[in-house]
Amino acid sequence: MIYLNFSNVEELVFYDRELQQRLPGHMFSLFEQWRLAQRVPFLRELGKQAILDFLKGLDEDHVAVLEEYFEDKIIVEKLNYSIAQNIRIPLNDVTLCRELCAVEGFNYYSMWRDEDFLYISFWR
Repeated sequence: MIYLNFSNVEELVFYDRELQQRLPGHMFSLFEQWRLAQRVPFLRELGKQAILDFLKGLDEDHVAVLEEYFEDKIIVEKLNYSIAQNIRIPLNDVTLCRELCAVEGFNYYSMWRDEDFLYISFWR
């Protein structure tokens, strides 16, 4: 089993041109951004952003291509690098704790409700 995350995606995917050719064409721009960032030192942040966007954009079809290439199960560990996150929870739902426990890394929040839902906005 291979865990694909921010620490190893560069080594496993971004340095492997053969694998990149198997992935869909719309990801080509992310690989080019990363290559440009490797050549030009002041664009390092662009390379990191390309890696994060690649991880965020992976879906089941992409994971299937990766699993076929590596001949192993792939688990993608995505990062939530958003500035804000909104949750809408029905008031008659008892799974409130599950949704709130899934929110990590946001220090500030605001809540309000109407007659049917509880709304929570989190931000960094």
